Amino acid sequence: MTPPHHRLILFAHRGASARAPENTLAAFEQAVRDGAGAIECDVQTCADGRPVILHDATVERTTNGRGAIARMTLEEIRRLDAGAWFDPRFRGEPIPTLEETLEFARGRCLLNLELKSGGGARGGGAARARDTLLAGTVAAVLRRVVHGPILLSSFSSATLAAARAALPRAHLALLLSRSLRGLHAVHRHLRLHAVHPHLRLADPRRFAAARREGLRIHVWTVNDPGLTARLAGLGADGLMTDDPALFRGPDFHRPDFR
Repeated sequence: MTPPHHRLILFAHRGASARAPENTLAAFEQAVRDGAGAIECDVQTCADGRPVILHDATVERTTNGRGAIARMTLEEIRRLDAGAWFDPRFRGEPIPTLEETLEFARGRCLLNLELKSGGGARGGGAARARDTLLAGTVAAVLRRVVHGPILLSSFSSATLAAARAALPRAHLALLLSRSLRGLHAVHRHLRLHAVHPHLRLADPRRFAAARREGLRIHVWTVNDPGLTARLAGLGADGLMTDDPALFRGPDFHRPDFR
């Protein structure tokens, strides 16, 4: 068991995605029932500019449809079945909108919204325009819809820069899968709240570097409860899991930042 003064935030990765279809309200509901204090989900815009919750650029893997989400209208997206692929009992589960997700989470959990990057600086002008549009669209929804605590994350510093410009007081988190190099410069530019390293980056040197920057550390994706004490000992503040039911207990707490 981890020390009581260092309990972790339990993030449900795409909701309780081991027990319900990922990035659906059913998965989010399951996550809250299973004790998650936070839900991580993916946001991108469809053809008519509405932000929806989906991980992939196309709908084939998690729905009964075909095609790129960026070329589909919200009306077309809402006709898709995003549940039956996982289990017949979830048949008819829709792709949720950002507004629906905010309404679901309000008063129940933190939301970590991963902004799906169009490629940022490496993707050229069109990609940067998509990143700016997504950040602006998400910002407009967040300003309009009453919601609880929100964390905006991305692998792309360019996407986070667009989010910072659109929401100057937002809590931002940088996702990292290979290295923490350059973290100091990104943090100085963007005023990050947290860093989200992959589990393979969990070692004392890297975590100490993030700690020196004053950043919270949320590790992904952790599906072995036996790693909880090790990650807490390294200085992690939270972990993301596909199955929060595996991590019930006093090692975890609900986040309180706003």
